[in-house]
Amino acid sequence: MKRIAALIASVVLVAACSSSHHSAAPAPPTSTTVAITTTTVPRLPVQPTCAYNSATEAITGALGSASAIGWAGNGQGVVTCLGGAFYVAFPVNRTFGFGIYAGGPTSWTDTDGYLPAQVTTFPHAGANVTITEFADRVVIGGNPFVAVYSRVAVDNPTDHVITADPKPTAGLLRLTRGSVTVRPHGSATTDYVVAVDRFGNLYSWPSNAALVAAGGYDQHFAHMRAFWNAQLAGIATVDVPDPRLVDAYRSGFIYTQIARSGTHLNTGVNNYASEFSHDVIGILANLFTQGYDTDAHALLLEAHSVVQGQGQYEDGVWTYAWPWAIYLLKTGDLSFVRANFAGIESSAHRIAADRTGPGGIIGRTDDIDTQGLWTVDDYEALTGLAAYRYLARRTGNATEASWATSEYASLLSATNRTLSATIRRFHLSYLPCSMVQPNTANRCARADDANWAAPFLFGRWAWDAQLFGAPVNGPGASLIDATYDYGFARLRGTLPADTFGGYPNDYYTTAYNAGYGSWGLASAQHRDQGVRSYEFMIDHGQSGPYSWWESASAPPARAHSPWMGNHPAAGQGSSPHAWGIANANKVLLDSLVAQEADGALVVGRGVPTSWLTLTGQPPITVNNFPTTDGHRIGLSITSNDGAVTLTLHGTAPGPVLFQLPAFVNNIASTSAGTVDDTTGTVRLPADTGSVTVRLKS
Repeated sequence: MKRIAALIASVVLVAACSSSHHSAAPAPPTSTTVAITTTTVPRLPVQPTCAYNSATEAITGALGSASAIGWAGNGQGVVTCLGGAFYVAFPVNRTFGFGIYAGGPTSWTDTDGYLPAQVTTFPHAGANVTITEFADRVVIGGNPFVAVYSRVAVDNPTDHVITADPKPTAGLLRLTRGSVTVRPHGSATTDYVVAVDRFGNLYSWPSNAALVAAGGYDQHFAHMRAFWNAQLAGIATVDVPDPRLVDAYRSGFIYTQIARSGTHLNTGVNNYASEFSHDVIGILANLFTQGYDTDAHALLLEAHSVVQGQGQYEDGVWTYAWPWAIYLLKTGDLSFVRANFAGIESSAHRIAADRTGPGGIIGRTDDIDTQGLWTVDDYEALTGLAAYRYLARRTGNATEASWATSEYASLLSATNRTLSATIRRFHLSYLPCSMVQPNTANRCARADDANWAAPFLFGRWAWDAQLFGAPVNGPGASLIDATYDYGFARLRGTLPADTFGGYPNDYYTTAYNAGYGSWGLASAQHRDQGVRSYEFMIDHGQSGPYSWWESASAPPARAHSPWMGNHPAAGQGSSPHAWGIANANKVLLDSLVAQEADGALVVGRGVPTSWLTLTGQPPITVNNFPTTDGHRIGLSITSNDGAVTLTLHGTAPGPVLFQLPAFVNNIASTSAGTVDDTTGTVRLPADTGSVTVRLKS
């Protein structure tokens, strides 16, 4: 959701070297644009550098482009923009780049599809130019720094000499020198370095000589690649038929670590380079779901200071128990939870105090950037109570477990009663974004304001509360499919399928687009919505390699963009956006496998049926998935000729619920377990090694 109007960072391409400026809200787009091809894109003027706007505190490049490179826990990441440019914030406050880039058909990707080594490729006078830039941690004089390494490689496929001067900006230190005249069928490579970060410290910057002596491009590239691959090896890994989702999942974890500053889980590298209460909670929930528990103690305690002191948003304090519950479920670390239970308890009890709305619901807040009695708030509070009840039970605190059970029942009753009255009064067929108004009476009146789906993401309740054994009933459960149908029907003809809209002034898509599919996992008809909306983000929403603005406008007309593919013409908030990434990666992983607090392992709940019908597809796999009390498990799903096979590597902590959407009213037989054809569930014993389910059609 958009923070405040002063933080808008919309960018529109108007001329060569144009700068960021505020733009009026565009008319809703009527269709998607056609993918750019190198044969149809003219050589266009572009903004060759990242531009900093002190009014918005945002850094963007041409076409609203922005991404990031950096190191885990650095003081601040480095903003990257289309064309091989990058911006280093305070205290350097400078843009670096290469004048050789002047537009033309441009690709911008990550090395190996996911590493934070970004590759820009474009034509130059008949040659092909590639600019690669990445960051590495270096220790010089006993002090750690982050340095950015750049390589400009020129390949000449022609029969004549080509002049190709990289034209580096001042401040880039040359490590190697390639020739600016490149022979026919020859190549030239030049490497550069600049120190950009001191991990929040104030010691002196390294000298040029010391930076050169610290090693060359290839040495540091190998170190960078090994480091991030080792980090990724510590979390659950996924492999699905759309390899772009796999790369986005891995890249998203890396961006989260780059946006992070020490133990501060910042939302962005530029603009939102600070902590927001609900953002920190969502980021932590995803990290613990993935099995990342490095620095978990410090991160959880830091989150407490954030939610207690957050002035703009109140909802983070209600859900503070949620990441604690996931952490305890996954690790079994009871001693740390018990030692800090008082802080969790005080946050949970804020829920009762904040029920100042009519009929005992949560009172008015600004949690979707407008004052109101928002439906999302009550469901977030319910999720927090469900998590708190689990924590109280696990720690043996019967008094607090009883209080949480009673408070949950009371708030759920008040929520259901209030919503049911609103639905009856206004003859609604959907879950409204306000507890007391139809969507036509508030900011959700615009069909393309994505807040119509806010409860489906920020509330989490219908899916995540039931993972912790809480009762789920009422309009928030019964109207999930109807609400998705209602919202998408309003957008039909205005926006393409599988986007929920955006926020002022960019009503096209958001970094939360996949996350808005979270409640679909608890539905009957929209269980794969998170996956499909994640694919939409990849197809149409990237403002950098697997990097998304909090809110983005439609892609520009093909003739106005040198950047190959469909990319937003403008954006606001921050890109990359760590909370949006956390939501996307959590719904992807939950769609494949999720752990219930009672031990049951839910497999395949959101797997698109189309993935089972692809000829010759590799298995759908998850490895190193954290179950309970420090245990991990792996699994694979294969399909062939009307049969689907699940293979488990390791023992589940409880029964396995194999629940592919394709199973609903479609199970002919199973080689193990029991079948509920109506819900499409094959229930298996925990020690099951493999099962094959044959479909009716």
